[in-house]
Amino acid sequence: MKFKLTKLEKSWVLYDVGNSAFVMIICSLLPIYYNALATAQGYTEAQITTIFSTLLSLSALVIALANPILGAIADNKGMKKKMFFIFMLIGSAFCLLLGISQSIPYLAAIVIISRLGMTGSVVFYDSMLVDVTTESRMDTVSSRGFAYGYIGSCIPFVVCLGLYVLATMPADSPILPIGESTSIVIGMAITGVWWFLLSIPLLKNYKQIHGVEPEKHQIIGAFRKLTTTFKNLKSYKAAFLFVLAFFFYINGVGTIIGMSVVYAQQVLGDINAVYLVVALLMTQVVAWPCAMLNGKLADKYSPRVLILISIVGYIAITIYGAFMSELYHFFILAFFVGLFQGGIQALSRSYFAKLVPKEKCNEFFGVYDICGKGAAVLGPALMGAATIITGSPRWGVSSLILFFIVGGLILFFLPKNKADLPNNKLEQASETKEA
Repeated sequence: MKFKLTKLEKSWVLYDVGNSAFVMIICSLLPIYYNALATAQGYTEAQITTIFSTLLSLSALVIALANPILGAIADNKGMKKKMFFIFMLIGSAFCLLLGISQSIPYLAAIVIISRLGMTGSVVFYDSMLVDVTTESRMDTVSSRGFAYGYIGSCIPFVVCLGLYVLATMPADSPILPIGESTSIVIGMAITGVWWFLLSIPLLKNYKQIHGVEPEKHQIIGAFRKLTTTFKNLKSYKAAFLFVLAFFFYINGVGTIIGMSVVYAQQVLGDINAVYLVVALLMTQVVAWPCAMLNGKLADKYSPRVLILISIVGYIAITIYGAFMSELYHFFILAFFVGLFQGGIQALSRSYFAKLVPKEKCNEFFGVYDICGKGAAVLGPALMGAATIITGSPRWGVSSLILFFIVGGLILFFLPKNKADLPNNKLEQASETKEA
């Protein structure tokens, strides 16, 4: 039978379409904006790479420290939607403030706060999965979210890219005389509006089902619950080891996504940035059907095996990226990133959701987010440090292989559990249990 999303599942998926547009512009046009500002202000190429990687690490660190506490609060009944709305609003609103100043510290503040808003909202959004669907549908619904997010984000991004092209080409007399930086500032504002509008259906239709009774002093209680969560996580051996594996392999995934444009500009020399952005757009288009495919494959094959295949794919991508020297190499790289990106993100989210207690899902997803965003601190930092030590960003990107290998090994030796079952067998097991 053809898989059909329910109204609530569709509302949940639409938010992926909204926030993915932000991820797209942050990873493509914003690095170009940063590169132009930093170059104009006299920074060297090594400084540009190092500062940007440090900026990503700093924003990830702020996120990693804040989200678990907020996640513990949001597990209280009636709080999840409120927390989701606050962070979504902060993130989308700061997209409108990019052009107020051209100083690098101001740009850093915009990146940190807007990313905090996006990733904070995603912690609550991810944990909503247990409320909007059933366990046997989680892999497919999660994959649909990433798949439609990839292709849907292309709609506002094509508009933003069109503005950028019109503002920069031809170089001597652009069609739209507003300047390169202004076109990106406008594009960021368009993205913020898109993000907000696509959030409305979920805000309208979602109701929290699973949760715990709220405490009187919620912030103090959140710290207590967070300590308890880390202790309880050890009791869920499969969840604990999986989140450890996730910490390592998602490190490499996030760094490749966040640093690809800046890295390519450094190793490919003087090249029109539009080509790099078009390559990333191709990544989104390729990731769309591949994420859908992973959701269907999870009906017949173990999600763990599918994640491991993606990790091996990323190891090959990292090795290839370290040696690329021509523009067409970057397009090949972008294609293969799209091939594996959707599957590894979507299946990791649903795999973890099957391993944790539903009533404390947000709390456990706070820990999941520590590993996701905490890893994002180490990846860019390691890449930046390796670049400084060796004087070459190629060695920086090569260092990421370590994270994929360690994460893959932990996942490979993870004890067998119910999340390993293909969806058709998981559904049969649930029906047998109920009977």
